[in-house]
Amino acid sequence: ENGRQEDAEEFLGIILSNLHDEMVSAIRSAKKTVSLPLIMDPQQEEDGGEWQQIGKKKRIQVTRNTSNNETSPVSELFGGLTRSVVTKAGAKESATLQPFLSLQLDIQNPSISTVEDALLNFTHREQITLNEVKCYRRETLESLPPVLILHLKRFIYDEAAKSCQKLHKEINFGVEMTIQNEMLSPGAAACGGREYRLFGVVYHHGSHAAGGHYTAMTYHQSLMSWIYHDDEKVQTQYDKAVLKHVPGRSAYLLFYKRIN
Repeated sequence: ENGRQEDAEEFLGIILSNLHDEMVSAIRSAKKTVSLPLIMDPQQEEDGGEWQQIGKKKRIQVTRNTSNNETSPVSELFGGLTRSVVTKAGAKESATLQPFLSLQLDIQNPSISTVEDALLNFTHREQITLNEVKCYRRETLESLPPVLILHLKRFIYDEAAKSCQKLHKEINFGVEMTIQNEMLSPGAAACGGREYRLFGVVYHHGSHAAGGHYTAMTYHQSLMSWIYHDDEKVQTQYDKAVLKHVPGRSAYLLFYKRIN
């Protein structure tokens, strides 16, 4: 619709999801053409993607995988997994593996001022209630992708205003980032590959969720410089410009690539 503001993260998610689905379909067709069957783990096929393993303190953990295990170049580049573990007194731990193409980071808590704070908040242990029983849930990173997209959730629904509002708080982020051990599930912590370098940022300009303007900065490897993109305006920028706080401009999407 002409003049309508669309959400950049939602638009990116639709593009990546559709590309993944189309590539999976093409890979299926290619395998059928050469008569190569899709291979699944017989045990997981029989159990419907559910199996048991020994978790922390030798507790039995029932693990479910919500993905369909079919990969594409999109999922291999951007796709990771989170592990959500629910614990309840007198019961087996329940773990769910959930695929992601971008990590959704809540930044509402007043204590969150950096991307690292938001990641620690994402993986913190929280109390929940299931069927009137007190439980605890913790989400950790099970596997990390070569390209990690971080979505700073700036647009939230305000119950009092009955509308979507924008969070203007400054969130600091660096060019280099290390995913800490406490953010990872036990299996992922032993695998390495946790060092990342920033190569792209999408900013939202404006004071309202329903309007505004998007710009971006990307790092050009050959020029060894940041490039600023604002519609038809494209120009080089000094390194510190990508991290600088500018009134009315808020970092919204961060793109990091793995460097080890």
